[in-house]
Amino acid sequence: MKRLLAVSLVALASLVLIPSALSTAPTIVRTPIDATFADDVDCGFPVQIHIVGTDLGIFFDGGEFHAFPNSRATLTNLDSGTTLTVSIAGPGHIRFGADGSVTLVGTGPTLFFLLFHGIPGITLLNGRFVQSFDAQGNETFSEVGATRDLCAELAG
Repeated sequence: MKRLLAVSLVALASLVLIPSALSTAPTIVRTPIDATFADDVDCGFPVQIHIVGTDLGIFFDGGEFHAFPNSRATLTNLDSGTTLTVSIAGPGHIRFGADGSVTLVGTGPTLFFLLFHGIPGITLLNGRFVQSFDAQGNETFSEVGATRDLCAELAG
């Protein structure tokens, strides 16, 4: 009898103490992607980047998760006509801090272009990156993993 009472009290306490974030169901949104970018700053020749796929977004209290199943980018050197297609299906997690900070953690494959961090080049990262902004907008960025220089591949 005492055991049943103790178990009942623990169960009741856990119901009362569950954080409200756990009681709110996440929102799932599937958004088709079909976007084309003109990049004439990264490779020394003009590149067209055509991205197609799906953004599978899961939105919850304090953050978001995005995956890009079957998403790909087709890059074309507009001078030579050389084309290559790469997967960019890497997911990303976004966390919003109570202090106004934002952190994005992505795992490849991820495409970086249009002078990302002021550095020319179109890079495909197969790895992990962390991009954070504090409440004042100051950014930190780190990455680990294998990178591909897509400008070199498009150059021929």
